Amino acid sequence: MRRSDGDAAGQAAVELALVLPLLAIFTVLIAQFSIVARDQLALWQSTREIARDVALAIDPYTEAEHRRTKDTEISLADGVVTVKVVRQTRLTLAGFGFLQRTITLRARVSMALEPPVAFSPDVVGGEFPAQEP
Repeated sequence: MRRSDGDAAGQAAVELALVLPLLAIFTVLIAQFSIVARDQLALWQSTREIARDVALAIDPYTEAEHRRTKDTEISLADGVVTVKVVRQTRLTLAGFGFLQRTITLRARVSMALEPPVAFSPDVVGGEFPAQEP
């Protein structure tokens, strides 16, 4: 028995109908994973910037108090500043409300406190010769 061209086209349409929903689900999952990864990278970057600002501040304790929020924990001990930030992000798979989930993202960065640099009073132009403390 020989198949006609109409049967092959019908078979292709059925296969597409079976595979297309799976392909759409995988595409949405990849997009959602990319969004969460982007949020995590942004959280690490902002945590690193807070730690750097505190580490380079003239008065790190005042800077830490200024930067501290309910989501941000900053500790100074043994010449090291440690910043911990916790944020929550919401996942919505394909816009379906019943598929919404909340994920907690965490970032922790430690950085050594930098001592203030003493410059001599005869600093000329773009040269900044540092003096030994």
